[in-house]
Amino acid sequence: MKIDTVVLLLCLSVTQAQGDLTGGPENDTKNSLGEPQTGGCVSDGAILTELRALRDMVVEQKVELTNMEARMTASQGQGEELKREVVDQRVQLSVTQTQLQFYKDQLSVTQSHVEEMRRDNAAQAADLVTLKARLTASEGEVKDLHTENSALEARVSLSEHHVEELKAENEGRPKVAFYTALINSGTVGPFNTETPLVYSKVFTNIGNAYSPVTGVFTAPVRGVYYFRFTAADLRSSGRIGIQMYKNDLQIMFNLAINDSNFRYAVNAVTLELEQGDMIMMRLPSGYGLFDDSNNHNTFSGFLLFPM
Repeated sequence: MKIDTVVLLLCLSVTQAQGDLTGGPENDTKNSLGEPQTGGCVSDGAILTELRALRDMVVEQKVELTNMEARMTASQGQGEELKREVVDQRVQLSVTQTQLQFYKDQLSVTQSHVEEMRRDNAAQAADLVTLKARLTASEGEVKDLHTENSALEARVSLSEHHVEELKAENEGRPKVAFYTALINSGTVGPFNTETPLVYSKVFTNIGNAYSPVTGVFTAPVRGVYYFRFTAADLRSSGRIGIQMYKNDLQIMFNLAINDSNFRYAVNAVTLELEQGDMIMMRLPSGYGLFDDSNNHNTFSGFLLFPM
């Protein structure tokens, strides 16, 4: 718009100038003969040429200005786009910074967890070392127990073997044991002569070596035997006496003077007997005994071992 105005003004200026040069009295000049000279010092062709040049220049400048305006418009559009991109980038940067801060926080938490896990792993490693030591000690104890158990098994096996041997030995060994009491009827004696005692109440008689008819124990096998007896009387003025015989040999004679309501004489012997040897109890002359259901007078014995 401004360029068009400038061009118009230039054209008016040139036209005015032409009028002044061709028709103005003040601008008429005379030649050397004194005759007036028209046309001035500048030709019309030169002015037109200059005007055309100026027009062309103005047109070129107008085109260039139009191009510059288009480029400026494009630049403004690009600037707006760049502004939008910058805004977007700023927003993206803000989001990125927020995410970065989040990741930093997560990293801090993760590092804390890692440190805690390291501490836990260190404690677990210490516990593992302790457990390994205890396991080693336990394995040693188990090994010792295995060794001890093997020794015990060997001893048990040996004991079982001995038990089997004893069982086998005892199966062929006679079993002999007896326990008897005198009578239930009261006093026995005194007599004028030595009298055999027959213990008629038999409680045990394994092997039937004792005879409740004769009162005699007969050894069924050669061996070592154990015998025990008790003698009692309640007569305060009486004398308690009892004898043990092996066959016809007196083994012992026990006596006591009764100065109270009840008096006891008790003894025991261990004898080596041959098969068929006889053991019996006798009441000496002048001595007495008393027995009832309480079994104050007893006679018992058993085989310790055969020989």
